Amino acid sequence: MLSVVAKMDRESLVREIFAALHQWPELDRHIFSQAHYHGQSLETISRSVQLSVEEVSGILRRCDRQLHESLKAFRKDSDCGKSFPFDSAISRPAA
Repeated sequence: MLSVVAKMDRESLVREIFAALHQWPELDRHIFSQAHYHGQSLETISRSVQLSVEEVSGILRRCDRQLHESLKAFRKDSDCGKSFPFDSAISRPAA
């Protein structure tokens, strides 16, 4: 039974993440996805979107803060929040 609850929490978390990402501008979603889901470096992303590394880094920091804020209620309401290190900085690939 516990594994079923954990699976439901993970699925809820994924839904919450996608709902938050869906509200962002396309450029922010693209940069976040390339960094976090495809493991691309800041330099690679900056070349692909024709922005400076500093601009890409700033967008990623803003996205991380927004996602963290968006998931606050989920962390409070779910046992899932106890299983994930949301209170620490969200990691991203090294540049």
